[in-house]
Amino acid sequence: MKWSTVAVATVLVVLGFGAGRMAQDGSDSPGPLPAGARSSENAPDRRRAHTYDGVGFERVKADSTLSPLDRLMLRQRKKQPIFFLGVPMSQIPSDNWRFAELLHEVRPDYIVEAGTLFGGSALYYAALLEFVNPAGRVLTVDINADQIDPRAREHELWKQRVTFVHGSSTAPEVIEQIVATIGTGKKVVVTLDTLHAPDHVARELGLYAPLVSSGSYIVVQDTYFEGLDGVIDAFLAANPEFQVDRQLARRFVFTKHTGGFLRRR
Repeated sequence: MKWSTVAVATVLVVLGFGAGRMAQDGSDSPGPLPAGARSSENAPDRRRAHTYDGVGFERVKADSTLSPLDRLMLRQRKKQPIFFLGVPMSQIPSDNWRFAELLHEVRPDYIVEAGTLFGGSALYYAALLEFVNPAGRVLTVDINADQIDPRAREHELWKQRVTFVHGSSTAPEVIEQIVATIGTGKKVVVTLDTLHAPDHVARELGLYAPLVSSGSYIVVQDTYFEGLDGVIDAFLAANPEFQVDRQLARRFVFTKHTGGFLRRR
C-alpha cells in the first residue's frame, strides 16, 4: 500500500501527532522537559547496553521489522513529546485511548505501573480512575526518583491517588510492598514500561502477572524492541490463562505495544 503525504499527515493529526500541545498561556508550545531529562524515545535505533539495578542488559529496537508508517510515527513521536496536565509522558495518543477503554471495562481498584519516568502516565491513569473507580489508586514504581517532574508530584491527583514506590521493579522488597498494599480480592491492571530488554521483561512478567485479576490485563509496552515477541510467546505458553487481546490492538492504526495487551481469562 502506498501512502501519500496528505494521507500520512491526516493519520498523524487524527492520532494526535501533528497538533502540538496547547500551553496554559494559550500558545502552541510543547514546553520544556524536566531539567536534565530527555524523551525516552530519543535513543538511536541501534543495540545499546544498559545497567538496571546492577544487572547488565542489552536491548535493540527492531526497526527493520516495522512498516514505513510505523517508523514514521515513531520518529515523529521523538520530535514532539506528549504532555498530560503539563507533565511529559512517553505513551502515544492512540495507546492512551486504548488504556481509557481498557480501564473503563475493568474498573480496577489498583493500577500498577512499572516505570514512572516523568510521572505523566501515572497522572493520566489517576485522572481516568476519577471516572471509572473513584476509590481506585495508582502504584507506580521506578528505580530513579529524581526524574519525576515536580509538576506531577505537586498535582492534587498525585497526592490523592498516586503512590510512588522507589526501587527496582523486580526487587523482592518492592514486590512485597505492592502485594501488601493491594491485599486480596482486588481488581488489578498492570503495565510494564521499564527496561525493554528480554530478560528483564520476562522477570517482570513472572513477578507481576499473579497480581492481575480475572478479566483484567497486564500490558507489555514498547514491544518493538528486539526479543520481546519471543518473551511474550514464552509467557503465554507457560500461562494459558492469559491471551493477547487482538481486538483492542486493532482499535487504531498504530500502537507501540503490538501483541502486548495480555488479558487474563
